[in-house]
Amino acid sequence: MTEANFGWLIRSVHRWSASMMVLMIILHVFRVYLTGGFKKPRELTWVTGVVLAVLTASFGVTGYSLPWDQIGYWAVKLVTGVPEAIPVIGSPLVELLRGSASVGQSTLTRFYSLHTFVLPLLTAVFMLMHFLMILVILGTIACNVGLAVLEPSMIGEPADPFATPLEILPECSDNRLFDWYRSGLVLGYWSNITY
Repeated sequence: MTEANFGWLIRSVHRWSASMMVLMIILHVFRVYLTGGFKKPRELTWVTGVVLAVLTASFGVTGYSLPWDQIGYWAVKLVTGVPEAIPVIGSPLVELLRGSASVGQSTLTRFYSLHTFVLPLLTAVFMLMHFLMILVILGTIACNVGLAVLEPSMIGEPADPFATPLEILPECSDNRLFDWYRSGLVLGYWSNITY
């Protein structure tokens, strides 16, 4: 990093971009929460977004350790020690994260693999899911806007309480229900339920 041409610049851009990404995700999560974007029909979009936020935090944790300086080493020791408080599975989980009983070269290799392969792969999968769910919702909106442009909903003649129309017909989407209602089957159906 210090020996490569402009290595310091690439590392600095990477670090600041990562910090901005975390900030943008925090702002995005707050915006979605405050506008109610997690409610029906967007629950799965919200869940994939939360998973993406966790993956971003994981990028931060694994990336923070990669320079393997004093702060990075102790951060890894602290973070990988947290699961030790979990009963029964805590110690095996810590050993799985560290690659051995203590923080060392195997820990650095595992964090590097997570940071450069596993997390990007998972992030790509969840981003695809997240964006596809947004597109499905936006597709519905676009379809409705397209129908509104192609077949605008016109307002009829002004209401006149002194002129009764010969026939009152519903909108085309309600014709089947209206035919069923006019046939008298509705009254028969409800009379069987209530009596």
